Amino acid sequence: MNQDTQNESPEIASLNLELRYRNIYLLLLFLLSTVCLFANLWIGDLGLDSAVYATVSRAIVRSNDWVVLHYEHCKEYVDFWQHPPLFFWMTAVSFKLFGTSEFAARFVSAFLGVLTILLVYLIGYRASNSHKIGFLSGLVLLTTQPFLDISRKCQLDVPFAFFITLSILFFILAIQKNGKYYVFLGISTGLAILTKGLPAISIIGIVFLFFILKKDFKFFISTKPFIFLFFIALTLCIWLIPLIYTGEFKNFLNTYFVGQIWDKFVGADSANGFNLFGKIYGFFWYIFTLAKLYWPWLPFLVLAFYFGFKKQKNKKILWVFILWILIMLFGFSLAETKYYRYLAPLYPAFAVFIGIVLGEKVSEKLFRRIVYFSIILLLILLFATSIFPLYFGKINAPDKTELKKITPYIKTLTEDKEHISVFRMSYWGTVADFAFYVDRPINKYETEDSFALSLAEGSKYGYLRKEQYKNLSEEFKKNYLPVVETESYFLITNIKNYENLIKKIIPFSIY
Repeated sequence: MNQDTQNESPEIASLNLELRYRNIYLLLLFLLSTVCLFANLWIGDLGLDSAVYATVSRAIVRSNDWVVLHYEHCKEYVDFWQHPPLFFWMTAVSFKLFGTSEFAARFVSAFLGVLTILLVYLIGYRASNSHKIGFLSGLVLLTTQPFLDISRKCQLDVPFAFFITLSILFFILAIQKNGKYYVFLGISTGLAILTKGLPAISIIGIVFLFFILKKDFKFFISTKPFIFLFFIALTLCIWLIPLIYTGEFKNFLNTYFVGQIWDKFVGADSANGFNLFGKIYGFFWYIFTLAKLYWPWLPFLVLAFYFGFKKQKNKKILWVFILWILIMLFGFSLAETKYYRYLAPLYPAFAVFIGIVLGEKVSEKLFRRIVYFSIILLLILLFATSIFPLYFGKINAPDKTELKKITPYIKTLTEDKEHISVFRMSYWGTVADFAFYVDRPINKYETEDSFALSLAEGSKYGYLRKEQYKNLSEEFKKNYLPVVETESYFLITNIKNYENLIKKIIPFSIY
């Protein structure tokens, strides 16, 4: 080691190390996140919402209608106005590239999950001018288990988180460099709105409140806010102008804002009366959820807020992340309808905030060990996923697994769009599963008489649990016989159709 190297200060040595290995940090995050989010992504079933979204996306490919979304085999939502179309467009493109499959349905979320982790790295770097901070921020998000879980599902939340995070990056670049980035900020905000609608308006709140807190009122009389808002509107026109042209714009407004947004805001239980304790608990539900889910990073997030508020006077950029967290958390908390997956756009904010505030406290020695450990972990994961059938997720429900097994037989026995009768099963879960996997509509029945009538005069086939079949009358079981069975379910048909079928196939079991 030469004399110059020996005389380097720890700060200079750290900077040299960062500059030398900055590309390795980004590559390491990319490889780790790709392995974690794509490992055996084709295994397991689609949950209720995921099956719905996959079915709506498949309808785009079949109909080539990219303006009005359709929920196949669901009479209640033949025209699907519950969400804007961007996520469904991307998933439809995935189906065109990879074919209609569970992997293709999940691909968009997994791919944008990887890109979100890389964006967090870039935001951490831009906000601190430190590749170390960027790497640590990305590593926090990469090790946030709820974010990994949501990234492996056919859901809107991670794509929405990606566009929110991309908007924050462009906002920071606009602050640090020049006003041209307000163009890209407007476009990315517009894309966030086209992904999940009204919640993306929070980006406008973050931008405007940041300059209010800075007391930089010159921003509001400059061209920057107008450029920002103009490009939001211009991006929205990608869909809204064709929608207006089709004459469906009013239907979208009525269903999305009156049905979807208002129902989620007031909640399904709003008619049950006012309960003060319930309202208070409901408002803080996401706080309690984070206390259960956000481990091991919750203590670090609390520390980051403590030190962050002490440092914000000298580091105004921290207000971007504080506002990101507080505005989105407050907005989600106001709504009565709450799901843990709605927290997805907050996890990147937490990761960057923890990285920026606490990352500088990580010593050079500890940072080197973290990097070496990450490399070792990558090698272990690459080896494990190539040798063993690892699946970083879970099978959502055995019922769906059995339905997938019986699907080829149902398709063989039935015509396209032929209704299947189901007995005493959850309608919404079942219609989603049948729509995507079996590709057939269903009719649901609660009584033996109505179920029998449907099999005699309407549907040729019925689907029900074995225990339900055993509890039906002997007369019913004499006239409606199993054709195919799985471990827990029967596919049954009427006696006339059964006698015709018996000449072609023998009733059999699938386990």
